[in-house]
Amino acid sequence: MEETAAQLTVSIYSPEKKLLEEAAQSVGLPGKKGSFTVLKGHASLVAELEPGVVHVQTADRSEVFVVDSGFAEVKNNKVIVLVEGAVDPKMLDAKTERAALEEALSRETKNVVQAARKQQDIDLRRVRARIAEEKSH
Repeated sequence: MEETAAQLTVSIYSPEKKLLEEAAQSVGLPGKKGSFTVLKGHASLVAELEPGVVHVQTADRSEVFVVDSGFAEVKNNKVIVLVEGAVDPKMLDAKTERAALEEALSRETKNVVQAARKQQDIDLRRVRARIAEEKSH
């Protein structure tokens, strides 16, 4: 992979596979403390990610992933993104995602661990349902 002086190198991994590894002009990330964009020369950081959308702008196209929570490390114009899961927005069906959100919202919990998992699932399902509905319009 060739890296030009005006670019970043971005690598995105889920537990199952490497989703992307290439030169990019910018990377938009859904940080736990707010969304942010990484450009060349960005300060080094490690950020916790929440369920949301990762946007990667290369020289000739835009890549978009709907991701579960995870982490991103930015250092020396390299962006490494580790997520629990990711899906191409084109693969989302609005009806299916809305049903999954409704199920998550109605799920009963018996302890704080289940409640935390439920909230994380609700957050992810909300993002997926919103993206699927935007795609269908």
